[in-house]
Amino acid sequence: MTRLLVRQTTLAATALVGLSLVGVAGAALSSPRHDDSQILLDSERAWAKAAVDGDADVMASYMADEYLELAWEPAAPSAAAHWSTVTKGEWVGSVRSRKDVYTSVDLRSLTVHVQGNLAVVTGEYSQKGTSNGKDISASGIYADTWTKRGGRWLVVHSIFP
Repeated sequence: MTRLLVRQTTLAATALVGLSLVGVAGAALSSPRHDDSQILLDSERAWAKAAVDGDADVMASYMADEYLELAWEPAAPSAAAHWSTVTKGEWVGSVRSRKDVYTSVDLRSLTVHVQGNLAVVTGEYSQKGTSNGKDISASGIYADTWTKRGGRWLVVHSIFP
């Protein structure tokens, strides 16, 4: 009888340990990986560098086809405050044609927020450049939304409030 009790206790303990390990492994698989955060930080910097280098193809390779940028335009005497939009095709085309020329882009205080196959990278930026010869130097805060598709992170949305 004692052997049977020991055997049942051992079996129950083994089952509990097994279930605990399955739970820990599941949590580890579903939690954001440090690798993804580093990949996203590296991608942010490489994407900015591609714009400075004038490399439209590399720049485009980080962007989903449906990419959309939203930038807040404050009120002016001739226009109400509004959001301006730029699509992937428009921005990549402007860099490719040298309409938009960036001499520097500095990214600071970057933070990555990963939620499964979706991530938001927030930070501060400062840029120097021209668009059609007009100065577009600026600085501020921004947020980029990235999605993981086919094992690769692509930016789908940028916002410059």
